[in-house]
This record gives sequence, structure tokens and C-alpha cells, in this order.
Amino acid sequence: MDTGIGPVGSPASGWAPVPGELPAVLERAGIAPADVEAVVLTHLHEDHYGWSVTPEGVPVFPNARYLVQHAEVAALGPTRTARTYVVEPLLRAGRLYEVDGRTVLAGHGRPGGAVTLLPTPGHTPGHQSVLVEGGGERLLVTGDVLVHAVQLASPAVRYAYEADPATARRSREQLLDDARRTGAVLATAHLNRPFVRPWAVDGLTR
Repeated sequence: MDTGIGPVGSPASGWAPVPGELPAVLERAGIAPADVEAVVLTHLHEDHYGWSVTPEGVPVFPNARYLVQHAEVAALGPTRTARTYVVEPLLRAGRLYEVDGRTVLAGHGRPGGAVTLLPTPGHTPGHQSVLVEGGGERLLVTGDVLVHAVQLASPAVRYAYEADPATARRSREQLLDDARRTGAVLATAHLNRPFVRPWAVDGLTR
């Protein structure tokens, strides 16, 4: 779920501390790039798709389906970096799979659990989050629905780089409401802790 800032030469190189650590982390976990069957891109910002392809346009995970919302791809102009750097190479390689709306990625009809893609637009037009269910537990991978801890307490607080702040607020409020109602833990990309229990008093203490 997302591939980080990428190698030297990736679009994030101008501001992020490249190279990112994803390949090394996967290697330590015993996961080879060819083992990966699916890559979910929450959205097409450069700090979230960096290790999807090499700077030469070769898919880093050669056997994976790269899943992105159709609305995200449709919103990209022909010269946008996300289109030229990642979308077009993945299309040429036959690895890009566009989904449209809520999509069960794995575990459909299986009582043990499931992985479901959830549209959470606003930060970008086709932003999506990921719900992982299993063993009676729920984990919500939030992408950039949340970018600061203050938004746990005040979801109306906007982020400067939201394409549609009103829609982003509604997505954030709904995601937090659902998480609190169901007891889901949040997996976040930009908060100071990777896992957050949104039903805690301050969102960070339990």
C-alpha cells in the first residue's frame, strides 16, 4: 500500500531524503519484488508512488497489479509528472489496474477477512483508503486523509495541498466516524505514530 519516496532520480528527489527504504525493508522481511502480487496506490502524489517504477520506467514489482482509482488517473493532465513517470510506464507494462469506487481486493465472501479499497476523495480526486479485516480486527490505511494529528480532534482543519478541501473534510469525518464506530485502528503515513487508535481521548494515548 503505497511505495514511498523512491530512489535517487524519482520525482520526490527535489525535496525528500531519497533513496527511500522500502526495498531494504522488504528484503529484511524476506519479500522479493517478484513476490508482490498487488500494489495499492492511495493516490498519485510523488511521495506515495516513488518505488512503483524505476527512473527508467521499469515496474519495481514486475508481477504485481498496481491498483488506483479511475478518478485519480482521469484527473491527470497529459504532462503531469504522475502520468509520465508512473501511469504511462505501468500501462505500457500492462501492470496498471484502474478500479471504480469501493472494491473488494481480496477475501470476498470469506469469513476470515477481506481487503477493501474505499474511495476517500478530496486530497486528490481519486484518493482511496484501504480497509483490512481479519481475526475480528479492522485496520484502516488512511493515505493522506489525515496529514496531521490535530485532524483527529478537529477534522475540519484543512491541509494546504488538498485538491478539494470540502470533499477532503467529508472524507476525513466519515473515515474517523467509521473507525470509531467499528473500533478500527488507523495506519497513517504522516502522523508521528504509524498506528493510531482514534477512539482514544487524544487519538494518540492508547
